[in-house]
Amino acid sequence: MKNYRMREEDEIIKRLMLLHTVLQWSTVHPGLEVTLTVGERIMVNQERGALFRELENEPHNFVQSHTVEAKITRIEYLIKRHNWKPKDL
Repeated sequence: MKNYRMREEDEIIKRLMLLHTVLQWSTVHPGLEVTLTVGERIMVNQERGALFRELENEPHNFVQSHTVEAKITRIEYLIKRHNWKPKDL
């Protein structure tokens, strides 16, 4: 049996919020230098699903690809640089 590391709830919620905001940024700014492809958006949503399962204390073994993680980091930087806020928050 594999030993899964369960994260703290606030850490999971922060990551969920980041991923949600990254998806929104990518939708609103599709023509910028960094955006997510349809497949990458699916991968972000797969991670979100795994995080929601983790909130229910269900272990998972999802690992985001390095390429998508790099784009998430770059989009997070752009969001902060532009002080961008999604409309629903």
